[in-house]
Amino acid sequence: MLIKHVQVLDPIEPDDLSMLQRVFDQACSVRGFQKQTPEAVEVAILIVSLYQHGVLNERQLTVMVM
Repeated sequence: MLIKHVQVLDPIEPDDLSMLQRVFDQACSVRGFQKQTPEAVEVAILIVSLYQHGVLNERQLTVMVM
């Protein structure tokens, strides 16, 4: 049964969401990506995935997505 394998994640708090936005904005700027492009979406997915897997430090996230 699929339900056994679903993991419920805590919501992202406003301060953390702001931090994720800063990391995203910086990554897009450095890489020259427009924010609505598929490349930028991939960066956003990576940032959220890293955060959900325990990378909570802004500097660490920034380094990992550059």
